[in-house]
Amino acid sequence: MLVLEAGGGASQVRLGHVIGNYRLIRSLGEGGVGAVYEAEHVRLGRKTALKILHPDVVTDEIVVRFFNEARAVNEIKHPNIIDVEDFVTTPTGDHYMLMELLQGEDLRTAISREGHLAPERVAAIGEQIASALAAVHRVGIVHRDLKPDNLFLVERDGEEICKLLDFGIAKFMGEEQGVTRAGMTMGTPEYMAPEQIMSDGVAGVRGDIYSLGMVMYEALCGTPAFTASNTAAILRAHCYEPVVPPSSRRGEPLPPVLEAAVMKCLEKDQENRFQTADELREALRAETPVTLTTTIAAREQPKQRSRRRAVQMLPAFAMAAAALVLHLAPRTGPAHTAAAATPKLAEPAPIAPAPPPPAPAPAPLPVAPAPATEIQLALTSQPDGAEMFVGAERKPVGRAPVTAAIPMSSTPVQLVARFADGIEVVETIVPDGPRPALTFIEPVPAVAAAKAPAAVAHPVAKPVTSGAAPVPAWKGADSQRPPANDDREGTLDPFK
Repeated sequence: MLVLEAGGGASQVRLGHVIGNYRLIRSLGEGGVGAVYEAEHVRLGRKTALKILHPDVVTDEIVVRFFNEARAVNEIKHPNIIDVEDFVTTPTGDHYMLMELLQGEDLRTAISREGHLAPERVAAIGEQIASALAAVHRVGIVHRDLKPDNLFLVERDGEEICKLLDFGIAKFMGEEQGVTRAGMTMGTPEYMAPEQIMSDGVAGVRGDIYSLGMVMYEALCGTPAFTASNTAAILRAHCYEPVVPPSSRRGEPLPPVLEAAVMKCLEKDQENRFQTADELREALRAETPVTLTTTIAAREQPKQRSRRRAVQMLPAFAMAAAALVLHLAPRTGPAHTAAAATPKLAEPAPIAPAPPPPAPAPAPLPVAPAPATEIQLALTSQPDGAEMFVGAERKPVGRAPVTAAIPMSSTPVQLVARFADGIEVVETIVPDGPRPALTFIEPVPAVAAAKAPAAVAHPVAKPVTSGAAPVPAWKGADSQRPPANDDREGTLDPFK
């Protein structure tokens, strides 16, 4: 499989251009094969979201998958799924999609900012997305790439609404030939079901349910269920390693109904999961927890198992206590009666030895400081005021000078500075330890540069990776996800 990634700042070139009847006025995001803009109708003034393919990476396969996204969403019309209004191919060869313009943030941003979400909020998000998946599955579509980046949170009439996005690698069940070639595995490693990993990307309805369980787990704990420094270790964990219950990872009790529903989503054997998204939604609304398999129930509830064993041992304890009472009780009969009637001289009470002095309390052991999970990196620009973004998903962190909190890992992280004239400067760092401030210098115009050359940070071109490796290929070389899991470009989603 060949994955191409556009260079940083490519979306800026199109700002102000008119495509069809829409003028591109603001970049909302950019992925390997496409970019999303806020656009405005040149005559009506109506604003919308416009998703356009990069011309240099357009292939017949990508166009078909792009069209499938528009077709999939239009067939559903669900309140928790983003609306797609049109799909257009222009005479000049541009392919773009018009979607509703959402105001809010994706779930990844919310988790990064808050650490973890309240259980009630996670349950509400899970119910809404389960409802959306049920509608998707009823028309024969499997999403195949559920992750926090593809769930968008908006507020309407004081209520938080979660929208399901990006059907770019959706699979239409019943199609004999899809756009995915044999041997190509699609999805994001942290959220892929075991059968999706072991069957060349073949995942059905229950694969989507597994992925939603992983998303809810991460929202509850602030980190995915499985993290590792390389993709192969994450995939192996999905297939063979047990899932630590979210309450243990979070360090506090969680509502039993919610935790049981999440754990049932994450069963290794898809036959033991919820069989439909409607079943998951009903389980999240229920008053009693859903029944889990023996393996997970034993792992999830060791205290309840110990209490059950203690209850089972009560009859044995009672019998032993009764035997001891009978042994110590006074015996009946003439000899014992006479002995009881004969008075005995009082014996002097033994003098109790003095109690030993109390042992000195052991000195408390020193508590090792918790390992650092992120670095604080000071970002400055020359001149001041450049907009700063972190990660391939371009998470905004403010205007320089500003301090960015970056999860510690051994995976390269991209930092972008956007200056007032729209020019972007890109730097890549490995956040594996504390580092000094990083300064971005606006490039000097060509004439001035000829007179006084200066060292300028230039955008770093992203590598082209080949699918010759024996393990499934992912979306770009930066798919090696760090433990803190903030690098989300490690995905085969062609639109993120």
